[in-house]
Parts: sequence; structure tokens; C-alpha cells
Amino acid sequence: MTTRYHQLDSLRGIAALTVVFSHYSQIAPTRWMQHAPWRLFTEGHSAVILFFALSGFALALQITGDNKPGFGEFVLKRVCRIYIPYLVAVLIAYAAYSILYRSNLSWTGEWVNQAWHAGIDRHDLLNHIYFLIPFSNSTLDPVLWSLVYEMRISLIFPMLVVIVFAMPLWFSVALSAALSLVAFGYYHHVQRTLMDASIQGEWMPTIHYISMFVLGALIARYRHAITAKLATHSPRWLFGALIICLAVYGLVGAANHHLVSDDILRSFTDDWFVLPAVTGILILAISLERFATILTARPLVFLGQISFSLYLLHCIVLLGVLHYFGESYQRMSLVIAAVLIFPVSIAGYYAVEKPSIRLGRYLTRGKQRSRAALGARP
Repeated sequence: MTTRYHQLDSLRGIAALTVVFSHYSQIAPTRWMQHAPWRLFTEGHSAVILFFALSGFALALQITGDNKPGFGEFVLKRVCRIYIPYLVAVLIAYAAYSILYRSNLSWTGEWVNQAWHAGIDRHDLLNHIYFLIPFSNSTLDPVLWSLVYEMRISLIFPMLVVIVFAMPLWFSVALSAALSLVAFGYYHHVQRTLMDASIQGEWMPTIHYISMFVLGALIARYRHAITAKLATHSPRWLFGALIICLAVYGLVGAANHHLVSDDILRSFTDDWFVLPAVTGILILAISLERFATILTARPLVFLGQISFSLYLLHCIVLLGVLHYFGESYQRMSLVIAAVLIFPVSIAGYYAVEKPSIRLGRYLTRGKQRSRAALGARP
């Protein structure tokens, strides 16, 4: 039976919370959160890289576990798991925008007015519903861009797992590096940053983000060897390594902003530097007992359970509340949004996310029974 690492669920929850803080830090009255030491808690892009690596780890265990799904079963479950909550979030965001948006807000700053702006129409809604094709996904709900790549990569992930588990370690690492460098070469040629391309849902960033899923799958493949090796080191040494990984994870964006002047190169080097930090955090979460114990505290595990809904819905709540109050009660509206984000996320988890998971299981139960019957034959 496949082991479930609850501490990794907690990591996903913490990462989702940092995305919430990241978006708060882009609003004018709360921009102080972008400065040290608070910046460690507002690295939203690093959190997305962690999401991708965590997905690679969890999906690799699922695909290679005792009850491994067939390709069609795997894809159907992923569609239910990702697309249905995504679609509900899109429809809620469009409804909230249609009801609450009147004009740009003078006091919030650029990010809020880029997310909800004049001219978002049914054509934009249809583009969001189509999902996998390139479209401008920084409107309505700015976090949706990552789900486009999550779904695209999920569709080919079983093939990636075959490569990762069949080939030597160096091959997987070299392949991931090569794909990322190809993406960098392309965007260096066309003079566009990775993030600009990502929020347009372009195809090329997909091959760059594959490297993060492969990283998670590699950790899944070698997890027993890794934990055995790290068991020979002292916990104090491992905690020191964890502090370094967390520092790189949280501060590399700010450091690169001062060290790398080229925007295109910086958009890739941010990810290249964060990836080793994410590797260390994931490895230590499954290898360092004290760290795992902290992460498996019940509030953090619950945060992990609602993390997808928290990630999907917090921008809708924040933007909706800000536009409801408009130019009035500026700081109070930020507080009210913060108070509402968790109840709405919890409601989304129970009303949408859990039923979507159950639907995926229901739709694939016939295939599961057929596979079990075949395995039981003499």
C-alpha cells in the first residue's frame, strides 16, 4: 500500500498560505511585507515550484504504487481533481467580477487593477473554460496560470514516470536541464520573460516546468535510499541544512533582483536556484523526524487539506471585497478579506473539492474492479 506523507500535505498548505501573503504584499498599504524578514513568507513563485515538485512526488507514488491506475483512469481522476474545482473558481470569479467591478481602484496599486480591469467579457470566460490552450490567465483569478501547466503536465506524467524510474538518475537530471535550457534559449531569442509567457498560457514554459515534476518523481523513486543515507547524519546538521534551504527558498528572488540585471535570465535563474532549495525541503520533510513531527501538527495537516481551495479562491475573495468597498474603508477591506478567506476556502473544500475527488473515484471504480479481478486470477 502506498504511504501517505502527511507532512507533505502540510508543506502544500504552508506554500498556499505564502501565495496568499504574496498577493497581499502586492497591494499598496501592505507592501511592507515584501521586505526582510517578512519576505520569507511572501515568496509566491517559489511556492508554485514547490507545488509542482510535490505533485511530481505524490503522483509518482500513485502511479507506481500497489494499486497503480491505468492511463485513462489516471487522467480522468486528474481532470476531476483539477479541472472541476478550477471551473467552479472561474465561474465564481466571473460572477463576482460582473457584479462588483466598477472601475480601477486608485489606492491598491498595479496588481489589483491588472487582475480585474475594464473589458473582461464572455470571450475571456470562454478562454478560461477551454483551459489548456494558450490564453491570458492573469485576469479573473491570477493564480490560475499554474493550473494550466499542472494539467498539461499531468496528461503526460505517466510517460515521464516511466522514464524517471527506468533510466539512471543522471539521465533524468540531464533531460530536465536540457528542456529548461531549450525554453530559456527560446525566450532569450524572442526577448520575453518566463512569467510573461506563463500568464499567457504559452506552450513553451511547459517543458521548463516539467523539470519540477521530474524532481518530485526522482525524490519519490530514491526516497528510501535518501532517508537511509541521511539517517547517518546528526539532526543538528540536518536542521542547519533545512535553515539554508528555507533561506534560499524565501530570499533568492530578492537577491537575484539585485544580482541579475537581465529580466529574461533572472526569470529562469530564480527557478534554477529555488529548485535545489525545494529539493532539500522535500527530502528533509520525509527524512528529518523532528521536522516531520512539526509538519504533522493537526492545524497544519488541515491547512494542507484545504490548500487547493485556499489557493484557488483567495484572490476571488480579496478582489471581490476590495471592489465591494471601492475607495472607502481601504485598510478595513483588507482585514475583512483576510477574515473571509479561510471560511470560503473551507467551504470550497467540502462543497467542491471533496465531491470532485469522489466523482473521480466513482467514474473509475469499474476499471479498478476489473484490474483487481485480473490480479486475482490464478
